[in-house]
Amino acid sequence: MNYPFNQNNLGEGAVYLSLYNELFLNLEQSIGNNRYVDHFDRNRTYAALGYSLTDSMRMQFGYMHQETDNVGKGQWQFNLFHSF
Repeated sequence: MNYPFNQNNLGEGAVYLSLYNELFLNLEQSIGNNRYVDHFDRNRTYAALGYSLTDSMRMQFGYMHQETDNVGKGQWQFNLFHSF
């Protein structure tokens, strides 16, 4: 979800909040050679502040937390998006 604060869209000059959550699931547990994986793979949660440099280029700075069965870790991210 991208929510702009200072205008109605993500066009040039928009300041916005970006949020997402991704859940990764394995629909098939057997991966060959007598190896198996769990149904749950990982969960990613992300929150960032963004700015639209132009109508086709945006940048974001935010934090993503990734959780698996065995470990959870977080990382800061700087992203640059360009649409063609």
